[in-house]
Amino acid sequence: MCSIGAAVGVFKIFVQNYYAYLAIEFLESMLASGLYTVNVVLLIEVGGESTRVLAGVIFSYAVYIGEMLFAFSAMGLQYWKTLILIVYTPMFLFIFYVFILRESTRWQLLRGKTEEAKETLKVIAKVNKINVTDKEISEISDADLRSRFNVVVQKDKETIKDIINSKEIMIRLAVASFCFFSSSFIYYGMAVHSILLPGNKYTNFVLNSLSSFPGDFIAYYTFKKFGRKITLQFGYIFSAGFLLAQAFSPEDIMWLKVALFLAGKVGVVVCFTGIYTYSLELFPTSVRGSLVGWGNTAARIGSMLAPLTPLLSAEITFLSSLLFASTAIISALLLTFTPETRKLPLFDTIAQVDNYREKIITAL
Repeated sequence: MCSIGAAVGVFKIFVQNYYAYLAIEFLESMLASGLYTVNVVLLIEVGGESTRVLAGVIFSYAVYIGEMLFAFSAMGLQYWKTLILIVYTPMFLFIFYVFILRESTRWQLLRGKTEEAKETLKVIAKVNKINVTDKEISEISDADLRSRFNVVVQKDKETIKDIINSKEIMIRLAVASFCFFSSSFIYYGMAVHSILLPGNKYTNFVLNSLSSFPGDFIAYYTFKKFGRKITLQFGYIFSAGFLLAQAFSPEDIMWLKVALFLAGKVGVVVCFTGIYTYSLELFPTSVRGSLVGWGNTAARIGSMLAPLTPLLSAEITFLSSLLFASTAIISALLLTFTPETRKLPLFDTIAQVDNYREKIITAL
């Protein structure tokens, strides 16, 4: 629904009124913004605990490839209506996902939809050529299946009231939301500023997208080896340092400004990928989609403010970089209030999260 809804953007080539154009822009963003949340949650839950970081990296690489394809398309076409047709028209093909996509087995088991989960597992086994028959899957008892996935049945649906009443969940939500905001604010702010750097704007945008690839590779390695929190904190501080260095570097040394800018971009990419994976581990399955969606909403606020930052640079050259660096440093400090999740299982309910927190406090 989100994918097909995003295709509304193609109608921008037909409107001749500015306010109608804005309305379509708003409608497109409103309908499409759920893509990030749904995609990454589904990837993580279907992939399982051992591939959580890899799933987040694959998701991010898909985004960066899309950015590069967009940049090359814009470079070749350079006529906005043709570009819009090329970019938006394929969105209608996502209607075939109705026949291809399957629900998260973890979500199905949590909601007591065991038979549906078994049907999904049969499809997974067939597609991945796993040596297990449909009969074997059908004969697994409900209790054994949930045990293998380490999932409990959610007896009562958890509501907003349960979220608000959980101090631990609210702390995690507040920290994750600000990290989402800052990552998106810096990431898209740098994308906008890349075309303002010295040199060809198309080349700079492509380089800006290319710099994301090593950032995700670093995230994949460091997340698994050192943990989520320390990697995110280091990434934010790393990014802030290079952004400030770029802002105060000499204007006449073009290569230095571009190099420092791209180094800062690598840092924020680590954080942008990392906060999605980290937040998915912070929140339980029962409310994971909703709370990651809330964080993604905070990210959208950051992406809305990002295009306005060049106006600040027009007044004071280094002001945008200072703002980016400040939000990055605040995010690094806020992460001290959330737990490391590298060796933790995916919790399924708010009660499980609260019980785990109580055990930690008791142990201390």
